[in-house]
Amino acid sequence: MLDTGTGQSALNVRIYSDGHSKDHKQSLVSWVVAITTLFIYCGWMHILFGLMIGSLFSRVCLYIYLGLLATLALPAKPVLWTAFCQSWVFQTWREYFNYSYLNESVLDLKKRYIFVEFPHGVFPISELIAGTQCQAIWPDFPIFSVAASSVFSIPFWRHFIAWIGSVPATRQNFKRILQKGSVAVIVGGIAEMYMQHPRKERIKLRSRKGFVRIAVEEGLNGGLIPVYHFGNTQIFDFAPQSMAGISRKYQVSLGFLVGRWGLPVPRKQPLYMVSGAPIPVPKVAKDSPEFEATVDKVHDQVVNALQDLYDRHKASYGWQDRPLEIE
Repeated sequence: MLDTGTGQSALNVRIYSDGHSKDHKQSLVSWVVAITTLFIYCGWMHILFGLMIGSLFSRVCLYIYLGLLATLALPAKPVLWTAFCQSWVFQTWREYFNYSYLNESVLDLKKRYIFVEFPHGVFPISELIAGTQCQAIWPDFPIFSVAASSVFSIPFWRHFIAWIGSVPATRQNFKRILQKGSVAVIVGGIAEMYMQHPRKERIKLRSRKGFVRIAVEEGLNGGLIPVYHFGNTQIFDFAPQSMAGISRKYQVSLGFLVGRWGLPVPRKQPLYMVSGAPIPVPKVAKDSPEFEATVDKVHDQVVNALQDLYDRHKASYGWQDRPLEIE
């Protein structure tokens, strides 16, 4: 929870978005808007693929497809468009998933943090919703994010993710936006798309230290915040699994989303975001003999904090028998 200066922050309390409750029922109009727009966004690669095939037989499909490709020439700006994040469409998405969140500590608006978010799942829709909600509630607290560079080569997605605050996931970009505000990073990335399991949560973290290296090198006056999104692994299945290796190599997801009705429409799964207490990060020069040891120490703290965060809150989501496996 952010300290807005009022001194009144609801900590360790599950809050349902937009003033709703656990038993909130979405209106038909809101549901239709949510289903339609979620299908367009989540199923965009399927739509592009259909247009590409259709362009072989239809001039209309060809013109639409070429027009979409032409938008790649337009700059992906503005990065983090607050008015876009405050759109009513995102409110319908939060209603669809009956989105809720819990914060364990008060964060200082004047400090910078790195939000270490899990899981990516097949599609990181909960993380996206969290980002838009933060900008809707706290427009003066910029939270940027990084995304796979390949996504910025896809028309529509290129501009959409820029407007919600994303830039290509390079070391230079990460350090640059960290100077402007806080940064959210989905550490597991594309690898986690192929780590779905019916009886446990599986995430990729033990070999992922890049974000810690940047934090230690740059120094964070706020710290690293572990975040877990309960339910995000349940909204889609992904196939075929045989494409995992090539997808990781080229940083692009190759396969098909399978959700509600067998379509790329996310299942109506409640989403619940829990954010933990900040982990302090000392500033150590990259050429210091203590640098790698400091990175390892902070990384171990992140792993332990995330495991503890999950274990303390899984029962409140109904997952008391679903363990977290950190790989």
